Amino acid sequence: MEASSFQSALLLLTGLVLGIRHAFDRDHVAAVTHFVSLEPDPLKSAWFGCRWAIGHALTVLILGSLIILFHLKFDPSFERYAELAVGVSLLILGIWRLVLLMQERRHEHRHAHVKTEHTHLHSHEPGRGHVHWFAPTLVGMVHGASGTVELFVLIPITMMAAAWLAYIYIGLFSLGCAVSMSGYGYLAGRFYHRANQTGRKIYRVLVILTSLSGLVLGVIWILKNV
Repeated sequence: MEASSFQSALLLLTGLVLGIRHAFDRDHVAAVTHFVSLEPDPLKSAWFGCRWAIGHALTVLILGSLIILFHLKFDPSFERYAELAVGVSLLILGIWRLVLLMQERRHEHRHAHVKTEHTHLHSHEPGRGHVHWFAPTLVGMVHGASGTVELFVLIPITMMAAAWLAYIYIGLFSLGCAVSMSGYGYLAGRFYHRANQTGRKIYRVLVILTSLSGLVLGVIWILKNV
């Protein structure tokens, strides 16, 4: 194998490994965990992680293409605004999850029937289709524009001689990110599912802690970039 071919293969492998690691950034994990906690089913949770990764990959592909095809250089302020957008998204997700948690409670409905009136319980349990199909993908797109992507993807691809190698790098990076986040979603889904089966109080406390940690992280993210 020629030296240049070996270097290209090594760089592509590096892209895959960095993608696997990149998925576990704090903001990524926090965002996906909000969706997982809402529908704590392992397979659904893995799909949440995959949908997030699809959105992340779309943004990386768009930004990468701008560099590969048009040799575009992004202003430093772009990264700052992208990080601010991530912080805002974490705040929105945390508040959204707390609001939905308050709605997930048992309540009574009284129904009047012919000569009778009865009461029954209706439960807003987790997993009632509150998550819009595109929500994780949109969040992933926001996160795909933030700072570490420039380090892991956008800088290395500018060093490649061939455009097709650059796109393979992006694809492997995104594949690694998708595998990691889907795996995390599956494991987190099992954890939340077990917590929900153990007891609703335990599940609620866990969701509150998850939401509050996301809010705190969002505030920190914003303060670091204002």
